[in-house]
Amino acid sequence: MQKDSLSTLRLRVEAVFEAKGYKKACIIRYNHTWDHLQAFLDARSKEFYNSDLGQQFLDNWHDGKPFNELTHRQQERVRHIEVLTNMLLSGTIRENRHINKVYLFDGDNGAPFRAFIAEQSKIKKASSIRRYEERISALYLFLNNCQRCIADMDVPLVIQFVAHLEKSATRPNRNSIIMTNRVFFRYLCEHKLLKDNRTEMWMSLLHINYYLNRKILSVYTAEEVEKIIGCIDRSHPQGKRDYAMILLAARYGLRASDIISFRFVNIDWESNRIILTQVKTQKRLILPLSEEVGTALVEYIRNGRPNIDTPFLFISAQAPYKPLQSNVLAANIAEAMRVAGIDSSKRKHGPHALRHSLASNLLKANETLPVISEILGHTVTESTITYLRVDINRLRRCALEVPLVLSTFYSRIYE
Repeated sequence: MQKDSLSTLRLRVEAVFEAKGYKKACIIRYNHTWDHLQAFLDARSKEFYNSDLGQQFLDNWHDGKPFNELTHRQQERVRHIEVLTNMLLSGTIRENRHINKVYLFDGDNGAPFRAFIAEQSKIKKASSIRRYEERISALYLFLNNCQRCIADMDVPLVIQFVAHLEKSATRPNRNSIIMTNRVFFRYLCEHKLLKDNRTEMWMSLLHINYYLNRKILSVYTAEEVEKIIGCIDRSHPQGKRDYAMILLAARYGLRASDIISFRFVNIDWESNRIILTQVKTQKRLILPLSEEVGTALVEYIRNGRPNIDTPFLFISAQAPYKPLQSNVLAANIAEAMRVAGIDSSKRKHGPHALRHSLASNLLKANETLPVISEILGHTVTESTITYLRVDINRLRRCALEVPLVLSTFYSRIYE
């Protein structure tokens, strides 16, 4: 049986990825899976990787489910392991057979759909546009089957469309389709393409079943966040780097993508500001540079960062020096939580958890939603409302008293 160390295989695969022009975000997803695989091997004292161990890892992670019962993310993880096995056995990587589906919005009926996608393409990334195309195609196909068009749109037709989704789509997909079509209907109203262009009416019809989303965001209290920050060992270069990165996540709620891609030009020293364009939303974000964060950045630049000519501020602590990947930041935060004695077994423990924690703690401090939205760089304030779900004390204030019911009421039920 052929075998090789996982670290060696990873280097060989990444070299092929770079030669083929794989996107950075794609490589990050592969490395996230491989980091878990490395932990799996270390826990079993396995020095070398082989195909059997790869399959054991997948069976352990997916509880032995067959491929056709796995989620999209789980199927993607299978691909990540197959790539390693192919490299081990044949020294090559088989091309991924997945081809992005092309959505055609033909003729006059498709004109509003094409115009909407063209407008969104100016402000959103290609990956987001593909999702938009997929979701509005549900409405396009529905109208075609009914032999109707956007100009025919009325209340009964929208109700019929929503009922169609209830039967044909899973709950998460139904909400995703509705959410994107809400954006589409705002566009239609703005351009006066409907019989009735009152946006509020269409929004009330295209409602999202938020009650279906029972997932509570992972948050940490202000005291826990301070423990995480305080336990970082800043006596060595990597510690200085990690301290500065984690402060950016905890104090400003910056996403991992924005921290990893942080550059020298993002710091306006003269005006004490941080100015950056967010990777996810492409929205410009301006934040005050606090003394705490500024001091941490200066300490890392002067006494921790290797003297390498690259625009990226945060780079690897050891040669070969290169920009970091987001999984490095996530791993460092998880390690800081462990050292601080914070129980994260039932909570997520990456940079996004610190982002959620900042929003939640600001909310508890009676900060307004528009201000929190501005700090987090949300495009719309509605995106911030999700954090209300973690403020249990405020939700309790909204509870209504249960009205008293006479005992005779129950006796009459069975009459």
